[in-house]
Amino acid sequence: MDRSSLPQVRLPERSGNATTDLVLTRIGITPPYYALHDAVLEGERFEATAYAEAPAFLEQGPMTAAEIGRHSAIAGQSVAAMGQRDDQRRYFLARKAECFYLPTEARYGAPVRLRAVVTSSEKRQAAARISVTSGGQPLAEVEVTYTILTKVTFERLFRRKRIPTHPVPSPYGALISEVFESGNDSLEQRLEIAPGHCVGHFDDYPALPVAAVMGQLSYLAGQLMATPFRVTRGSVRASDLCWAGETVRFFVRRLESVGAIHHILCVAETGEDREVGRMDLWLERLPTNAIVN
Repeated sequence: MDRSSLPQVRLPERSGNATTDLVLTRIGITPPYYALHDAVLEGERFEATAYAEAPAFLEQGPMTAAEIGRHSAIAGQSVAAMGQRDDQRRYFLARKAECFYLPTEARYGAPVRLRAVVTSSEKRQAAARISVTSGGQPLAEVEVTYTILTKVTFERLFRRKRIPTHPVPSPYGALISEVFESGNDSLEQRLEIAPGHCVGHFDDYPALPVAAVMGQLSYLAGQLMATPFRVTRGSVRASDLCWAGETVRFFVRRLESVGAIHHILCVAETGEDREVGRMDLWLERLPTNAIVN
């Protein structure tokens, strides 16, 4: 069964939470891109819960691997921000991520719990490790490396990208587009990015989140499989930001198949052939009669 036809999970409304409110004063993203719930800071560990928002299509698990990456990167920057010596706002730009996923019987929409700790911290760079579970069972291990910019530095570097933004409903419950062109064991899309695709990332400087870039690429990779599958591993490199108003080419190509495991190269670049990011993705093909929950 294609889970894109399943009812969308109803996200709980974010209630007042002292930890969340404090974190949001220290990082550059805001709701609805920030969508963590029940956040707590215990010593040097940050914990929060997330719920599926993006459609799963044929991917198995409580949420897509790309969305696990989204919430993990947010949890990681949250704990890194809380470890800074002052309470100034900083922008944590995810540059690298290594993600390992475990088989699960958790159904789509089941709550996912994230536990993040800082593994290294310098003035302009930080790294975090995030352990992800669902129903108490291990789901993923994610390691993210960030470039850190102060608010003043961020606004100076990207002053030409400033576009006033306004609150709108979350765009993260859908792909930018499901239309693609087929090639020789490859697929691609060319999509223009609008401010509405970037809500909460970042206010007045709309840039498509790395997780949204990887979500589009993961969708295309899944379409190459054309059967139920699960993600076993992802290696992400983000080399630049993709700004509202730019056209992006999303491209995936199967590199190798060994048994049920398929290694797929995923690349996103602008119309000027400026690479935004790339990902090596390993997918496991499941039996055609597998129940995709």
